[in-house]
Amino acid sequence: MLIPGIVSATFKEKSAEDVIALCLKAGLKAIEWSENWHIAEGDVEEAARIASLTAMNSLSVAAFGSYYRLGEHMDFSSRILCAKALGADVIRIWGGGKPSSELTDCERASLVEEAMSISSMAEKDGLTIALEWHKNTVTDTNESGLKFLKEVSMSNFKTLWQPTQALSIPERIEGLEALQEYLVNLHVYYWDDSGRRPLSEGAEIWREYLDCVSGEHYALLEFVKDNTVEQFLSDAKTLHELIDRS
Repeated sequence: MLIPGIVSATFKEKSAEDVIALCLKAGLKAIEWSENWHIAEGDVEEAARIASLTAMNSLSVAAFGSYYRLGEHMDFSSRILCAKALGADVIRIWGGGKPSSELTDCERASLVEEAMSISSMAEKDGLTIALEWHKNTVTDTNESGLKFLKEVSMSNFKTLWQPTQALSIPERIEGLEALQEYLVNLHVYYWDDSGRRPLSEGAEIWREYLDCVSGEHYALLEFVKDNTVEQFLSDAKTLHELIDRS
């Protein structure tokens, strides 16, 4: 079962109230609330306020989209506090800041150790950590990303998935198929070599992606072409159609 939603950073300059209103207009069910853009780092009070607004409008919190990045000696405890105040079960993090091919064995081992440590912290509060599946991080190839998940080997250490431009379409499908036991949510958008495009242009490809997915996940819109409300509403319509056919 796929549940349609949005990553709030899709509309970085809009208020939380505006993001909620757009979700309701588009018939979406959930929001991944983004750190920095809608919840300042460590702002537990704002996280609680947004949690209340989200619940009042019968929307779900898909995740807390933090900008915690492995390997940069950041504070994770503040992310836990914000996630709890927000009512999120999932905290999104980033898998370092270097391409996997440039990591030394020592650097990679350090990232694994840190990931295990923060997973243990999150586990105490029943929280799941989900990696961003992204270029120039430890998840920039299927091989590296899957290896990292297995190296960390914590039951609450998972991953998101998105169609990163660093991989070909067949590679994306191969990776998504292999990730099923680790998959939390999907970030949904369509890019080609020219940049962001309407999701409808990538509907056929997305049907192939969604054919790989089993279980319950949030499918969250992101990277709307030209950041317009009109395109967002069109993308949301396409997302509903994709989910209905999956």
